[in-house]
Amino acid sequence: MVVLYLYMVIKKKLITAALVGTTLLAGFGIINVARRPIPQGQTVIEVIDGDTFFITNHQRVRINGLDAPEIQNCNGKEAKEALKKLVLNKKVILSNPVVDYYKRIVASVSVDGISVGEYLIKNGFAIYNSTGDTDEYLRSAGNFAREQKLGIFSSKCYQIDPPDPKCPIKGNIDHIKKTKSYYLPECKIYNEVEMEIYLGDEWFCSEKEAKSAGYTKAQTCL
Repeated sequence: MVVLYLYMVIKKKLITAALVGTTLLAGFGIINVARRPIPQGQTVIEVIDGDTFFITNHQRVRINGLDAPEIQNCNGKEAKEALKKLVLNKKVILSNPVVDYYKRIVASVSVDGISVGEYLIKNGFAIYNSTGDTDEYLRSAGNFAREQKLGIFSSKCYQIDPPDPKCPIKGNIDHIKKTKSYYLPECKIYNEVEMEIYLGDEWFCSEKEAKSAGYTKAQTCL
């Protein structure tokens, strides 16, 4: 009888501790995906841009495997509107979720049986971001958008030749090295420099204008 009594007391304490832990997590509004899976069927309450949104508990979710343009860049507003039409006020399924450095949930997202990532990439609203662990179908969707010159790969957002001959200086951003360089037409690799306007690249009419915007002359131009 004594053993049974002790067992019941210990069991009650363990259950109480578990409930307290759950309450604390809910108070922070962050799902501890390392300890338990995210419940399926999360309702989207707000879309921030073309690849990020908030779910019911105000947790931020970033779609895995892609990058949409910033709102101020070419096709940025269109990407946000496309995501809104697809998921806002709907229940989405979050697959293989992880929490990143910014405390966002990063996951593959689907709604009504549609892969949100594939839809955005294939229609040119986002670029496939090769992370090494995403599905091949996302890469294929990216190739399709590029071949068909859709969205971010249209002549509006992706350029090689200057749309205005009077402003031929290429302002190119290296998002990995975090550098901003400008290329003059006489630079060695000028014709090879791709202008990804959807990522923030800019055209300039003068070197002074480029320097004022924070660009420095590319090494191949020196």
